[in-house]
Amino acid sequence: MKKRYLMYAGIAAAAILIIMFIVILATGSFTIFPSAAIDPIPDHYASDLVVITGTTNYPAGTRLSLDILTASPASVEKTRVGGTDAFVAWGGGMVNTWSGALDTTAIPPGEYQVNAYWIDETNVTTHVRSSLLATSQIRLTNITPDTTRLTPVLMNHTLSFIHIDRPGTISRGEKILISGTTNLPEKTRLIYTISQQSGTTIFTVDPKTGEQDLKGGFNRSGQITIVPGQNGVSRWSFAFDSTEAIPAGYEVTVKENPDSTENVGKEGTSGAAFFTILEADNDRLTPADPNTGPCQSIMIDTFPDVLTRRNYTITGTTSLQPGTELLFSVLPAEFEVYVNKDGMSSGSMSGATGTATVTRGTGMTNTWSVDMDLAMFPPEKYQINVSNDRFDPRTYGTIYGDRYCSKRFTIKG
Repeated sequence: MKKRYLMYAGIAAAAILIIMFIVILATGSFTIFPSAAIDPIPDHYASDLVVITGTTNYPAGTRLSLDILTASPASVEKTRVGGTDAFVAWGGGMVNTWSGALDTTAIPPGEYQVNAYWIDETNVTTHVRSSLLATSQIRLTNITPDTTRLTPVLMNHTLSFIHIDRPGTISRGEKILISGTTNLPEKTRLIYTISQQSGTTIFTVDPKTGEQDLKGGFNRSGQITIVPGQNGVSRWSFAFDSTEAIPAGYEVTVKENPDSTENVGKEGTSGAAFFTILEADNDRLTPADPNTGPCQSIMIDTFPDVLTRRNYTITGTTSLQPGTELLFSVLPAEFEVYVNKDGMSSGSMSGATGTATVTRGTGMTNTWSVDMDLAMFPPEKYQINVSNDRFDPRTYGTIYGDRYCSKRFTIKG
């Protein structure tokens, strides 16, 4: 009888192990008791982008919520000063990993506590948080003001502006700090939006479970606050985690909060820029034509073919050296010339020209950017040209270079 009991116990244990193995394959969760841990967080300068990581047995794709609370002095009631989301990814062995990007721009130097929670997304209306899963500490230290961290606004702006620093081209899963400058007052509330610029979707089938998934239409939005900058130019920023995005082109817009009292009935100041998310790092600088064509030494980053009449930051990459001055021009792609009965020709067209300076990037890929205000441009087709031409200050003529790139777009009314 005793042997029979042992046999039944062995069968039950084997069944439990099989069930647990199936659950692991199907969900990526390694135990029925969910848990999470936060990796040690090194000290950071205040205003850094801090990537917080950890381990968990929650399945891949799970979203965690991180709260940042004051931690000192211990006698003072803890106050929430920030937070972000984190996403679980498949890990090696018997544990998954998670990570989240935290923008500390608006958080002053000091000691802080990081609390991690699980978000129950089965109820789309409430998104209930779990009890505390893990906690850790982070210390933000002072940083000596560095004038190279901000790009001075060289134009004499008589109107309010919002400038967006070049987000660049990133790989899916990267975490970046999207930032910019403005002459709006400090503590002004801004709204940011990140939207996919194409109808691109990705259809996947999980080889283990056979579950089908269609991803597309990625959008994110949130509120941020303007903080003090340098030389009378304030700044703003927010952390962007591209884990859930798909490879495509995206537009980031930042504008004044339309719900604020002073902006009721007004369009408000806004800015826009474009960036691309790629699947792999080795596609970061792909010429339009890999064998021939001018867009090899100078590239214009992807942006929509149709733009509205507002401010934009057009960006690009180049293999030219930092400090190289580029000439850009925006001219109508087509324009009409009228000839009267006396043989005299006349016509009008709108355009703009200016210069941009190449800044140091990563590896052999440097960057450039241009702010364009299209508010005064009539709706029609235009062409933007970027080249290493330069003006001769003695003759006011143009010295033509040998590197250039062009792109056409339409301004709608």
